[in-house]
Formats: sequence, C-alpha cells, structure tokens
Amino acid sequence: MARSGYSGPAPKRPEERRRRNKDDVEVQVAPKHYRNVAAARDGLDETWHPIAQRLWRAFGESPQAFYFEPSDWAQLRYVIEAAHASLTRYEDRISVDSLTSVIQALEDFLTTEATRRRVRVSVDPGPVDWPAPLDHWCEITAEWFLSLRESGQSAFYQRTDVAFAVYVAEAMNRHLNAGVHMSGRMLSVVIKACSLLLTTEASRRIAQMELTKVESRDIDADITALMEKYANAI
Repeated sequence: MARSGYSGPAPKRPEERRRRNKDDVEVQVAPKHYRNVAAARDGLDETWHPIAQRLWRAFGESPQAFYFEPSDWAQLRYVIEAAHASLTRYEDRISVDSLTSVIQALEDFLTTEATRRRVRVSVDPGPVDWPAPLDHWCEITAEWFLSLRESGQSAFYQRTDVAFAVYVAEAMNRHLNAGVHMSGRMLSVVIKACSLLLTTEASRRIAQMELTKVESRDIDADITALMEKYANAI
C-alpha cells in the first residue's frame, strides 16, 4: 500500500534494493609486439588516397589488432573506403557529414588512446613513425601536428593514433582554407577528433591521464648538481 503523500508505489525495503552499479571491467592487455601485417597487406587498395592507405596499414602495425576478428577487418575496409571518399570527393574541402561518420566509425577499432582507455584496453607504448607535415598544410595545421609529437600524451600513441592525426590534420587544413567561410559544424567535428588524441588537459582528465610536469628550473638545478658532483670526483 502506498504511503500517504506519495503518488507512486511504496519504496522497497533496504534488503530488497538491488545495486545498479556494474562490477569493475577487467582491463584487457594487448601483446606489445603483436602485428598483423598480412591482414593489412591483403586488404590494401593502392587506389586509395595516401592518407587512407596510411590509416589501413597502421592497423596492421598496431597491437590492438590482436583482438580483431575477420569481421573487424572486413568492416574496417569499408570504413577506410569511406575515408578515401571523404578525401577525394572535393579537392579543397571535406564534407562535414562524411568526416563525422568516419571519425565515429574509426572509434570502434580502438584507433586512439582515448577510445582504448574508455573500453579498458591497455597497450604498452611502442615506437611509432612520425611523418613530416605535408607540404600543402598551412602554418597552423603544421604547428598543431608537430605539437602532438612534442606533447606528453604521445608517449601512449600507437601507429593508428598517428595515422588518425594525419587524417584530422588534413581535415583541419581544408577547414582553415575556407577562411571567413569556416563552418562552425566542421570546427566542432575537428575539435571532437582532437579530443580523441588527448590534445587538451580536459580530454586527458576525462581519460584519467595525468602527465607529470617538471619545471625547467628543476632540470637546470639537477644538471648543475650532477656536474658539481662529477667535478668533485675528478
């Protein structure tokens, strides 16, 4: 019977209540040195845009592909085809709808560290190859791309993160080329993609990544102390 003053059913007794919180999900650890170059090689279409080709190859060279099934590779090929189309449909711009769809689709393949952390897949940092900024990129785009390599979060990047960054930089560059006609919707999509690369402190905190800050004066003091110790030992 409902109590006086309540319009809904009577509340349950404490012992009848059930917790709605899910148990902690176990972190899945991908083998650090795993590669599936054969799968990436077999599915590569050499008619794709070079940036799309880089994306496809990166998955075969990244450890998270350890979890991929044949269905992952088949669907990824479809997504890379869409990325190719987004890059080649227009020479000077990218459709905001196409860019949004490709970025969302790539998240399903653990492309970035932000996504891997969200689904609790851990991959040990490994060496990645950083290409130089493309010749046609403007100063703002080139500076943004170079800043990724110099930032602390890049220590957790895999080859897919770098390939994704190249794709995002190309979209950013074409957006900037629009000048005073820059689209607000496109800005939102590009910034969303940047957050997947953990480019801001807010995005890093959401991903529970804390980078240790070391002040330059502390480094100088340590170097001075080390040199003095070395001089005294001579």
